Amino acid sequence: MRRRSVLHAALFAVGLWIAACTQAQQSGQGGQDQAAETQTATQAAQSPAAVELTLVSYGVAKPLYSKIIPAFQAEWQEKTGQQVTFKESYGASGAQTRAILGGLAADVLAQNLQSNLDPLVEKGFVNGNWAERLPNQASPASTVMVLVTRPGNPKQIRDWQDLAKDGVSIVAINPQTSGNARWGILAGYGAVLKDEGEQAANAYLNGFAKNIKTLVSSGREATDAFVKNKIGDVLVTFENEIIFTNDAIPDDYPYVVPSRNIRVDFPVAVVDKIVDQRGTREVAAAFTEFLFTPKAQAIFAQAGYRPIDQQAYAQKSSQYQPVDKLYTIADFGGWQTVNKKLFADGGLFDAAQAARSQ
Repeated sequence: MRRRSVLHAALFAVGLWIAACTQAQQSGQGGQDQAAETQTATQAAQSPAAVELTLVSYGVAKPLYSKIIPAFQAEWQEKTGQQVTFKESYGASGAQTRAILGGLAADVLAQNLQSNLDPLVEKGFVNGNWAERLPNQASPASTVMVLVTRPGNPKQIRDWQDLAKDGVSIVAINPQTSGNARWGILAGYGAVLKDEGEQAANAYLNGFAKNIKTLVSSGREATDAFVKNKIGDVLVTFENEIIFTNDAIPDDYPYVVPSRNIRVDFPVAVVDKIVDQRGTREVAAAFTEFLFTPKAQAIFAQAGYRPIDQQAYAQKSSQYQPVDKLYTIADFGGWQTVNKKLFADGGLFDAAQAARSQ
């Protein structure tokens, strides 16, 4: 009996010890869980709230920004811990400016024509010093104008004057809606103007207008009309647009880069009125600055643009055809002068359009 009592006492003691250990273990685990929850809550409290930017851009830029946006998002989140989401709007460049004036709340505007920023400056949406905030007058890359032909180039289109020849049909873009169109019309008109004078340039413009087969509203519509719908003998468009398109279709379309050409710039700007209303200035400005970094410059080159970063340009130099004489908009007096002369109501392009029906 005494031995049995001793045994019961020992077993009871062991039971108490196991219970105590289990309780201590559970208490310790609970403390760890509580500490983890506290740490997670602290981190969440310290992380900046997510922010949304609206990017408004010209139509053919969508493939470019589909690569640039994720690169910026990853870099910004790594740097600040903040998540950035994007709303995006792409369309004819002139129409995009009018959309912002009409209420489209854009944090960042990427354009293909400097003068498309002028109405936004006049109406107080963008500060007048927008071009001074970033390198290269706020243009991270450029391109030139090209003449895209049918395979084999059956109409033997080699230079600007060939667009005015009889029997050539052109897929053209409306200069009232598209910066691509204004650059293309100015490139040909300006090259002839510099070489042969005003009379020859006006004759070229009349022949160009006479040969327009279809007039569409944006660069992407023009490419689709020419490539997918097989309209016309020649398409005048940005070099980067046809480099991108040729990457996407089995049979590359031949194109000519006229030796006398124009440098097309692509300015970007923070829409000051909107970012100040929404509190997004810091992130919007960081996004525009990111476009000038080596990472983004390499993406511009991959998309067929001519980046301002020389290393990024050199890595893709084989895709660019040489140009003997590269004019700038300043060589023609700036966009205010060009728009008044060529594209205003009753200007030279209107006159050429009217003459084609006579």
